[in-house]
Amino acid sequence: MRVIVLGAGEVGRHVCRALSDDADIVVVDCESQALGIAEDELDVMTLRGNATHRSVLEQAETPRADLVLALTGNDAVNVTASILAKTLGARQVVARVDDPGFYAGRQGLERDIAGIDACVCASRLICAELLRRVTSIQASFTDAFVGGSFQAAVLQVTEDSPILVRPASHGSALLRGVIRGATVRANVEVAALQSGDQVLLVGPPEGVAADAGLIAPRRGSRAVLIGGGDVGLQMARSLEGVVSDVRIIEPSRIRCEELARLLPRATILHGDGTNLPFLREERIGVAEFVLSVTGSDEVNLMASLLSRELGAKHTFALVHRPGYAPVYEQLGIEGTTSGHENLANAIRWLLPDRWVVGEAALPGIDGSLFEVRVPTGLSRAIDPRDLPLVSGALVLAVADPLTSEPRLVSAPLRGGEHVILAAASGSRRALERGLARLRSGGSSA
Repeated sequence: MRVIVLGAGEVGRHVCRALSDDADIVVVDCESQALGIAEDELDVMTLRGNATHRSVLEQAETPRADLVLALTGNDAVNVTASILAKTLGARQVVARVDDPGFYAGRQGLERDIAGIDACVCASRLICAELLRRVTSIQASFTDAFVGGSFQAAVLQVTEDSPILVRPASHGSALLRGVIRGATVRANVEVAALQSGDQVLLVGPPEGVAADAGLIAPRRGSRAVLIGGGDVGLQMARSLEGVVSDVRIIEPSRIRCEELARLLPRATILHGDGTNLPFLREERIGVAEFVLSVTGSDEVNLMASLLSRELGAKHTFALVHRPGYAPVYEQLGIEGTTSGHENLANAIRWLLPDRWVVGEAALPGIDGSLFEVRVPTGLSRAIDPRDLPLVSGALVLAVADPLTSEPRLVSAPLRGGEHVILAAASGSRRALERGLARLRSGGSSA
């Protein structure tokens, strides 16, 4: 596979490392110093030039590229270069666009914008991953699918679960399966939940995090965000349906005033998230979880350590420098996320010619969740149940091929959709063979 990466900064180099085993990579940048670092660190070809110039993209042999990734730090450059690369004949083009205002929805990845195959927003991908971390407090299993647009979680039903008194098919719109014994069953096949059952939620991160409270009630209801930048703002919006008390600590008074207008339901605190007396005065220790999401690794680390010392139950942090996450974990920070790694994961998910794009083992049973890509160009629409799946496979969710939004499991498949299903562990090869057969027009039985 031939990949062209536009931008030799930290993000571009990190993605190159992530794809190095799967692709021959050409890196384009207008800065000689950045290209020199890439040559020293990576096994790539380099080209100096402006990514928005047609002659530069032609010199990089863009028409032969299987994938072009526009990953500079400038949104306008990435969009312009991506449109030009697509015009020149690149098979698939992905642009990094960090401004949330560019997107129509709230997902971190949107498809087919102005001819660009996919646009990815680092701050939204970070928020989705942090929500997964929040959900993992209550869940025995969580994982991300559909480029971070979907999440799955397994939660234990106990005697005090609010959902226990409801039919399994009506407890939550995202409740897609019940694990009873060693078997995953469709929720419509279970008349009523029992204490000891495990339920499987699948859907958008905000919905999964909110619905988790129907199964495993939270003991606390306060979330504190250290940092009111783009990530803090979007994270606060996502948490409003999860907890009743969202607070943001932000050192800029001007930004605090702006946040107060944008988040009327949140409490905005003007202060320093690394100031111990301030944190103690604001009773940071009673928070169920604290998320440090400033633009500084040093601030995020210190704020997390102080919050934990003051008694906060769970601490999570945003890590900007690649490779620093293990340091946080060794110091007792419960969970971290990285914008670079989230972007790399989303791009790996977009790689062409893969039918099984995700797999995760379910806890305690011989079963896994799989994410499969339905081939495009189907001769006819098919029912999800008619996919060439292995025996006993259960379709849990379908994502729209353009928006990555959830669709009804019963809606016909026309090609390009992503389907999340539960099947026996070890089914990957059988699924790949069946989907390849479907692509070539073979039997779907």
